[in-house]
Amino acid sequence: MICPACGHVNIAGADICASCENSLSVAEQTARSVTPLEHGIQSDPIRVLKPVKPVTVEPTTRLSEVVQLLANHNIGCVLVTFCDALVGIFSERDLLMRVGDRMEELANHPIRHFMTPAPETLTEDDTIAFAVNRMALCDFRHIPIEDQEKPVGIISVRDVLRYAALQFPEVLAPTN
Repeated sequence: MICPACGHVNIAGADICASCENSLSVAEQTARSVTPLEHGIQSDPIRVLKPVKPVTVEPTTRLSEVVQLLANHNIGCVLVTFCDALVGIFSERDLLMRVGDRMEELANHPIRHFMTPAPETLTEDDTIAFAVNRMALCDFRHIPIEDQEKPVGIISVRDVLRYAALQFPEVLAPTN
């Protein structure tokens, strides 16, 4: 059963969501009204976020070149591919945690030494709620989108926030 609160896929017959611990009972779900934002996030597919085409690099690309790509494109991550297959992701967090203040020393090393290997991916048909659930549970800020096992896009937390702000401005409007 899919949790209406967070989109987590639970074992059939479960009474409580394994992710957010909300009740999965039908009586409680029908008693609580679902907001338009909740409904949209639970039912809209990732494709409505319009995933952007990812910037990709080879595993042998030098760290300094990848950092320059992040800066030049004003992006938070690049996908690492080999023969068009996704093998890793390198993000700002990887730069901070794995490189830190050793940039000068490590600049010529290949990105494969610093990337997060075999990242989780989603498809454009997965729901926004499923993406948000993955981001929250796994502490991701970016998720690659694949089609037939090839990276075709990437979404970020910022994309979800933009969706909420544009689709449901009344939810985010200040109340006086």
